[in-house]
This record gives sequence, structure tokens and C-alpha cells, in this order.
Amino acid sequence: MAQLRGADDSLMSVYRQLIALLLLLLLLGIIGVRYFNGLQQVADNSLQVEYNRVLNVLAMVRSQWLNQGKPVTLLADWQLSDSHQQDALLMDKGGWPLPPTFDASGCQQLWQQLSGASATQVGIVVRYQVDAQVCDYQSSSGPSIRYQLRDGKVIFLTAKAEH
Repeated sequence: MAQLRGADDSLMSVYRQLIALLLLLLLLGIIGVRYFNGLQQVADNSLQVEYNRVLNVLAMVRSQWLNQGKPVTLLADWQLSDSHQQDALLMDKGGWPLPPTFDASGCQQLWQQLSGASATQVGIVVRYQVDAQVCDYQSSSGPSIRYQLRDGKVIFLTAKAEH
């Protein structure tokens, strides 16, 4: 009888440990789902921040362009962190910067000139749409920034809708 009682106690102990382990795994699963959903939201917000920064930089570039008498090439003087950088921006007659070449490489160079960071460094895929003359900067999480070269419009697109 004592052996039977000891076996029951042993099985109950194993059962309690199994339930505790399942509860721990369930809790970790819930935390993991919330964590990874949070990462997606941070990535989306990161591109939103880049969008606002691009708008501000374009306004500043246009202001410098007007102040310097609407030159074809604007020598933009940037102070980026510890390095001092001067970029010659090709300007449209309307006052917005154009890429050095009308292809994905040119759009990537334009991003570098305007933001001071490589698009690949910040996890952005760069495409050029020939027919629409658009530089498309898309994050890996879905949202994108679309820069229309014909009129200088900048549009932020979520994965579902346009803003």
C-alpha cells in the first residue's frame, strides 16, 4: 500500500510539473506574440518617422534653392552626426531634388543625399517606376514612401491604404 501511495505521489508531482510547464509555455507564447506584433508596429512607425523627416528635408532644400536663386544644382551643406558632408543635388525647375540617374540606383543615391544614410542600412528596398517617374522606398514590413519626380509629391503608403 505504501508503494502505491508513493507511486501516486510521484505521478501527482510529475502532473503538477507538467501543468506548470504548460502554463509557462502558454505565458511565453502570449508574451512572444505581443512582442513580435510590437516589433511590426515599431518598424511601421520607423518609416512614418522617415516620411516626416523627408518632408522636412525637402522643405529645407526648397528653401535653400529659392534663397540661392533657383540654381540647377544645389550644393546642400549637411551636418550629419560627426561628419560634415556636401552634396550637389540636381534640382527640378519646380524646386525639388531629382536623382542623379532615373533608375533604382539614382533613387538610392537621392535617399542617401537627403537622409544621410543608405537605404539598405535602414532596411528599405528601393525601386524606380519608369512610367510614373516615381522613386519607391519600401520597408520590409510593408509601408512605403513614394516620391513623385514629376511634381515633387511625397506620399506615405501603408500596406492597406494611402495617406
